[in-house]
Amino acid sequence: MTKMFMKNMIENMLKAELEEHIEEYGNTSKNGFYKKRVKSNAGEIEIDIPQEIINTVPVKFVWHYKFMPLKIKKNTLTIAVSDPMAIWSMEDLKLHLGYNIERVLATQEQILNVIRKYYGFGADTVEKILAQEGVQEEVKARVKEVEDLEKSAQDASVIKLVNQILSEAISSRATDIHIEPYRDKVRVRYRIDGVLYDMNVSEQIKYLHQAIVSRIKIFSNLNVVEKRLPQDGRAIIKLGGRQVDLRISVIPSIYGESVVIRILPIQLLFNLEELGFFSEDLKKLEEIMGKPYGIIFLTGPTGSGKTTTLYACLSKLNKDTVKIITIEDPVEYEMPGIMQIQIKPEINFSFASALRSILRHDPDIMMVGEVRDLETAELAIRTALTGHLIFSTLHTNDAPSGATRLIDIGIEPYLVASSVNAFISQRLVRVICPNCKEEVRDKSKAPESFKNMRIYRGRGCQECNSIGYRGRTAIYEILVIEPKIQELILSKASASQIKEKAKDLGFKTLKDIGIEKVKLGITTPEEVLRVTEIG
Repeated sequence: MTKMFMKNMIENMLKAELEEHIEEYGNTSKNGFYKKRVKSNAGEIEIDIPQEIINTVPVKFVWHYKFMPLKIKKNTLTIAVSDPMAIWSMEDLKLHLGYNIERVLATQEQILNVIRKYYGFGADTVEKILAQEGVQEEVKARVKEVEDLEKSAQDASVIKLVNQILSEAISSRATDIHIEPYRDKVRVRYRIDGVLYDMNVSEQIKYLHQAIVSRIKIFSNLNVVEKRLPQDGRAIIKLGGRQVDLRISVIPSIYGESVVIRILPIQLLFNLEELGFFSEDLKKLEEIMGKPYGIIFLTGPTGSGKTTTLYACLSKLNKDTVKIITIEDPVEYEMPGIMQIQIKPEINFSFASALRSILRHDPDIMMVGEVRDLETAELAIRTALTGHLIFSTLHTNDAPSGATRLIDIGIEPYLVASSVNAFISQRLVRVICPNCKEEVRDKSKAPESFKNMRIYRGRGCQECNSIGYRGRTAIYEILVIEPKIQELILSKASASQIKEKAKDLGFKTLKDIGIEKVKLGITTPEEVLRVTEIG
């Protein structure tokens, strides 16, 4: 027999064993075991691992030998391994743990994923740090000293732990990391596709909270000593060959400092076609953008994707023959070929003062991050009327409310009607994971307005971290300020009156676009309801 033949034979035997063990575990989930879904060589399966086993087998052995304990029966510990030929490590485990070892086969990726789920990512690093520091009470006492804080924050293991938190967030496609201290624990959460998810981290991380915060403060140039006041910082780091821009916010709470890290790519390719606009609406948007002057307002709550859409519009218009200047708070993404300006309210460099200044800088197109007050609104409108194309944002719930909002803050109706080209409102909904997408057969629990259409959902798989969604897309409404809408604005009509007239002219609401995307199997009714509150 060749060595390769023997290895294949062993792998097939171990694969059969794994299936046998999984079948045996199928009857144990009612006995207090934790159920986790993983993938085996035989396809997607469910395994149940008793918590007592997690408590019995130290994480340092699990990470060092790269195995996953599955069950203990009498004096035998069954483990999942990726290399069936590593006999020497089995002898070491038998010596250290005091059990006979029985192996089943899984891939290394599967094993690492399950280790993170049960032990928490970073558990090996946490244990190593605590072992170096000594008993936990000693660690808690030491972190009160500033010099010890700075020293521990520069410790290689603490650096590794913070890097693990960051790299795990990036690989999970998270946009924000939340590190929150409480009385008896430290909670780590990632915002993925607009929703916060708890991350499974080692419970012992609570003893390293201050060292973690100090490490984050150091690489973002914040004051390590100051714990009484909020601090904001920024850092550019490279992880896994990818450069990312981090925006750090540190705020004191009653149990220590809370940290939120916003993760931004250094450069992002902004493409209108990829944001989720249907082709006919994209054509309409391009026609609006093609006008030589006027204002285009994007409206919606924080986190609705307004900035991304603005950047995509500017990217589309960015040519050697035009000068584009943006005024932002803060500058979120760097855009080659566009002059970007960060306002500084603390020194009276506001949106309004910046807008006055850049008019002397010979711009063709401008973006004003947000119209917050009458002064900025008046300047933007008068600038548009003098031959400039301007993009900006307003905080309103829908597009028709944009006109009434400007009038409410003091802009004359005739100025709104003559200067604004369009109001665009948008929200972001999660996209059904294409890898586990399936049609919903039982619609008894579906919202009434969706029961008569074909709807889909994501079952949950490894590709989407068992969430059922992967990525986001925009639902939107585009209100073009055409003559009949101008007449309503001049008469100070209400937002609902403007909306009804716009519908007669072919205006599609957020709800209309949301339903279209449900019909196409892009998103779910629940997502449309979540962001639009429709019935």
